[in-house]
Amino acid sequence: RLNRSFGSAMTRLLDRQRKTPVKAAEIMSVGGPRATTATPLSALLPQMADGAVDAVPVLERGRIVGIVTRTDLISALARSSLG
Repeated sequence: RLNRSFGSAMTRLLDRQRKTPVKAAEIMSVGGPRATTATPLSALLPQMADGAVDAVPVLERGRIVGIVTRTDLISALARSSLG
């Protein structure tokens, strides 16, 4: 199992002695929350509210079609409360 913590990822990224560049597969996460284009924004709120998730990939037929970030969610909530 890979150590996917932020600190260990930064250590690997900044290692000047490393002979090969760090690849995305070494630091990416394949588990975690996902959404579809039909997922209500209200379903994403609990996933992002605790701070553990910053972004949720949006899938359509198994392919990524976008990403909803915490900033996107806050912006959408602010627009809906002002309108």
